[in-house]
Amino acid sequence: MLGDLSTFPLEAARLAALRRYAVLGTPPEAAFDRAVQVAAQVYGVPIALVSLVDVRRQWFKACYGVDMRETDRSISMCTHALEHDGVLIVPDTTLDERFAQNPLVTGPLHIRFYAGAPLVTPDGHKVGTLCILDTVPRPSLTPEQTATLQALADGVVSELELRCALAEQARERHVHTAVVKASLDAMVIVDHDGCVLEWNPSAEQLLGYNREDVLGADLMRLIVPPGDYNRHKLGVAQLGQEQTAGQRRIELPILRRGGETLHCEYTVTSFYVDDEQLFTVYIRDLTEVRAAREAMKASYSLLRAVVDSVPETIFVKNLERQYVMMNTTGAARLGQPMEAILGRTDEDFFPASMAARRQRDEAVLETGTPMVTEFTEKFPDGTYRHFWTSKDVYRDPSGNAAGLIGAAFDITQRKQDEAIIRGYNQTLRDQVEAAQFEILARLARAAEYRDDDTGEHMNRVAMTAAGIARELNLPDETVALIGRAAPMHDVGKIGISDSILLKPGRLTPEEFELVKAHTTIGASILEGGNSPLVMVAEEIARTHHERWDGTGYPAGLAGETIPITGRIVAVADVLDALTSERPYKQAWSFEAAMTEIRTQAGRQFDPAVIAALERLTCAHQQD
Repeated sequence: MLGDLSTFPLEAARLAALRRYAVLGTPPEAAFDRAVQVAAQVYGVPIALVSLVDVRRQWFKACYGVDMRETDRSISMCTHALEHDGVLIVPDTTLDERFAQNPLVTGPLHIRFYAGAPLVTPDGHKVGTLCILDTVPRPSLTPEQTATLQALADGVVSELELRCALAEQARERHVHTAVVKASLDAMVIVDHDGCVLEWNPSAEQLLGYNREDVLGADLMRLIVPPGDYNRHKLGVAQLGQEQTAGQRRIELPILRRGGETLHCEYTVTSFYVDDEQLFTVYIRDLTEVRAAREAMKASYSLLRAVVDSVPETIFVKNLERQYVMMNTTGAARLGQPMEAILGRTDEDFFPASMAARRQRDEAVLETGTPMVTEFTEKFPDGTYRHFWTSKDVYRDPSGNAAGLIGAAFDITQRKQDEAIIRGYNQTLRDQVEAAQFEILARLARAAEYRDDDTGEHMNRVAMTAAGIARELNLPDETVALIGRAAPMHDVGKIGISDSILLKPGRLTPEEFELVKAHTTIGASILEGGNSPLVMVAEEIARTHHERWDGTGYPAGLAGETIPITGRIVAVADVLDALTSERPYKQAWSFEAAMTEIRTQAGRQFDPAVIAALERLTCAHQQD
C-alpha cells in the first residue's frame, strides 16, 4: 500500500513538475491521440497509453485500444517505469514477480507484455510514460525499437511543453488585453512606422476615435497638431534608432476628433517582439492637473506674498535644522540672498550662540511643545539685536515631525523704547519720592519743632539706624531706605496735644496712653503710599515701639514677627533718647545707655540688632 509519497522531496518536486502542465483531467487532444496511435501501429500492439502518474492514481491523457481514463497508482505498471533507468521492458508479466499478481495481468485485460518510456521534463522530472501493451508475451525490444519508443515519449513531452507555452501565451494575452482595457490612461500600441496596432477604451474616450476606425492609421497624423508633427516625428525616430528599449516623456498639445486641443502628457516606450520594434504610447489628459498646478501655484504665490509682506522673520527648518524656507524680511536681516540661506544651518550664520539655539530646537522637536524665547543675537555685520521667537513642530501628512516652523520678531526698538520709558518712570518715581520725602520730612520736622528738647533726634536716629542695618549686612538699597525713612518714626507726634508733648516731668498713665497713639497716627499718615520709601516709613512708624518679648505697642508683636526696620529703629531711638537731655531727665552717658540697652536684649530688643550696634560703636571708636 502506497504511503503519502508527496511528502518526499524528490516526489514533491516531480508532482510540482506535473502540476505545471495543468493537464490532469483535461479532455482528449488530437496531438496526444496521434502519439499513441503511431506507437501502436509502429510496434503492432493492441494497446498504447500516455500515462501521467499522480499522487494516488495514474491518469491517461491518451488511450489507444482501451477505454480507460485512470487506475489506482498501487496497480500502476508505469510507477515502476519511473523508478527504472531508461525504457522499462517486461516481455512476460506472468514471469515478473512485480506484475504476476497485478489485476491488470490477472484481470480482464490480461496484460502479458509491457514497455514504458518515461516522459522526462526539461528539468529532469519523470511525470509519466508512453507505454505499449500486449495481451500475449513478446520478445524484448531491440535497441533501435527502444530508442524509437523513447523518441516518441520525448515527442509527447514536447507537446506538453508546447501546450504549457501556448497556455502561458494565452494567459499573457489575456492579461495584456485586460491591462490595456483597464488602463485609465489612453494606451496605444504602434509599429515602427507609427501605425496603430492597439487602441484601448480610454483612448476612445479621450481622443474620440473608435478602435475599429484607427487600426492601421498613422497615430501622429491623427492626434499631433500640424505645427508639432515634424518635431514629434523626429523624436520618435530618434527613439526608434536606440538598440535597447527606451522611454521618452513629454508634455504637448493633442488633437481630439473634432479639432479640440488638450494638453497631455505623452509617454512613448519602445519594446521588441520577435525582433520587431513596437511602441507603447500612454496619453494622459493634464487638463485637471494643469488646473491644479495653476491653483497651487497661485496659492503658493499668494502665501509667499503674505509671508514676504510680514515685517518680521518667518522660517522653516527640516529635521537637520537646515533652512528650507525664509521670508524676505529674514533674508534681509541676515544680509544674505535667499539661495545662500536655504540648505544652511544656524551654525553658518551665528556660531557663537549655537549651543543655546540647538538646545531650543531639539527641545521643541523632542517634546512637540511650542517654545517662546527672548534672546540677543550678534549679526555678521557686528551689530546686536534683540528678538522674541516662537517655534513649533510642523508635521507631514502622516503626522510625523518634519521640522520646525517659527517666527522671530525684532524687538530691538521695543527694548530701547522700554529702556527710555523705564528711565522716565524712574525719574518720575525719584521726583515723586523726593517730593514725598520732603513733605514727610517737613512733617517730621514739624513734630520735632514742637518739642525743642529733642534737637537733632531725627537725624541721629537715622544715622544710627542706617549704621546698624549696614552691620546686619542688609542690601544697600534697604540700608538707604532705612536711613531716609527713620526720621519719620515719630511723625505721629504731630497729632499729640502740646500739653502732653511739652509737659515737664513724667507723664501720668493716662497721658502715656495718649502718647502711645503717635505710632498709629504716624502709620495712618503714611499708609497707602506706593513708593518703597513711604512703605518703609509707615512700617517703622507703626512698629518701632513693639518689643522683642511681645509686650510692646500698638500690636503686641514679638520676635521676628516685628519687621527688621522697626527692630532697628527701636534700638536707635532708645539709644538717642537715653543720651539726650529731656525735661524730665538728664542725659545719660553713652556707656550707661549701652549698658541699659544690653540688659534689654531678648526682652525689649532683638539681640542681633544690639550686637550690630556694638560692632558699629566699636568701629566708630576705632575711627
